[in-house]
Amino acid sequence: MSEPPRRGLAATVAALELRIFPVLRRFADEPHLVAIRDAVQIAFYAFGVWTVVAFFLLPPGPLLERFFQAYHIGFGFMGLALAIVLPDRLAVRFGYNRIAAIAVGLSAFLLSMPQNALHQPFEDFLGTISATSLFLALIVGLVTGELMRLADEKLEHEAAAVTAGAVASGVLFGGLAAAHVDIATKLVGIVQPLVAVGDTLPALLIVVFLQTLLWSAGIHGPAFLAAVTTPIYLHALDVNAQAIVHHQQPPYVVTLMVFAFIYPGGSGATLPLAFLLLRSRVQRLRRLGFASLAPSLCNINEPLIFGIPIVMNPGLVLPFVGIPLILATLTFIAQHYGFVDRTSVWLPGAFPSIVSAWLSTKGDWRSLILVGVNVVIAFVLWTPFFHAFERTISGHPEAEEELVKTAEAIREHERAEHTAVAPRRHGT
Repeated sequence: MSEPPRRGLAATVAALELRIFPVLRRFADEPHLVAIRDAVQIAFYAFGVWTVVAFFLLPPGPLLERFFQAYHIGFGFMGLALAIVLPDRLAVRFGYNRIAAIAVGLSAFLLSMPQNALHQPFEDFLGTISATSLFLALIVGLVTGELMRLADEKLEHEAAAVTAGAVASGVLFGGLAAAHVDIATKLVGIVQPLVAVGDTLPALLIVVFLQTLLWSAGIHGPAFLAAVTTPIYLHALDVNAQAIVHHQQPPYVVTLMVFAFIYPGGSGATLPLAFLLLRSRVQRLRRLGFASLAPSLCNINEPLIFGIPIVMNPGLVLPFVGIPLILATLTFIAQHYGFVDRTSVWLPGAFPSIVSAWLSTKGDWRSLILVGVNVVIAFVLWTPFFHAFERTISGHPEAEEELVKTAEAIREHERAEHTAVAPRRHGT
């Protein structure tokens, strides 16, 4: 007996699963994107460490000003770290010499800096390049990495390949420097309009929609878009921080930290879902609720996304994608019109949303109310969808088994791709 045709949301998800999601997964597995994803994550850790170090090394002064100065320097160090880590990650992915890749990538990055910046003290240099350096590190790292990869692919001997890649990179970036083409300064002119466009409600909604839709396919949405969104939103956060130092109103609503309000519990605003699981009539879901509650409080919701699962689940895709769009709209309006202070401090994503919101707005008590309202709205909207899903799997346990198998297969593929390393052609 043939399966009845799917209608409505189920038909839409089935079409996405058949036509769109496989293309997105292949795109997400592309080695350059995987390398960028890994490199940006490592550079974030460097940013945090250097910000703390810089805070203690800076001359004595008002506490808030010292903090934001260290913070500003930390963004520059993040760009410098990315200029080292990205060439290394590309070398690992494509299997060519890592040390040579780092040396070539970092040299090209420094050649692309304004020449007057290189003659400043180190901390002033980092403050000069600040968050804009992320774009520069991405562009230079990708270009030098591609030149090294092509040389490694075309030439049989490793020494010849390394030399050819280094020479090509030196000619390109050294030539631009000799011609007084200031790539870093030109990027500032590109970044500013991008930040302005990104600081709009339609742009925010597009990013939120893409992030959650990608997660619905088992693809880490924020990491997938990191190459574009992270430099833009970090630059906006840095500008907001500097505005506070100069006693001005932070100009940008949409920064990297605005997502602390939009995603309580992680992408999809799934914190209420973790609480709903605790009272589920389905024993497996109830156990999952207890296991995932603590991670959800720290915005780690992969156990829910792949455990319920939400991935490829027609019954839960709509709230997973739709609820954050509602919360993003409410958050944007609240901060745009000054009901809640705008964010200016970066915190790791593992901080609970209520803590991140409070600290990133410099202790604005109204941010706590906004997070609370968002959680309540998410809870009200998640409840009917979860109960409908619960009834479905109670009556058709085989459907639940199929969903779990599909999600686990996608998760295993993601793990394998994340740990994959290209074999070395030259045996070293």
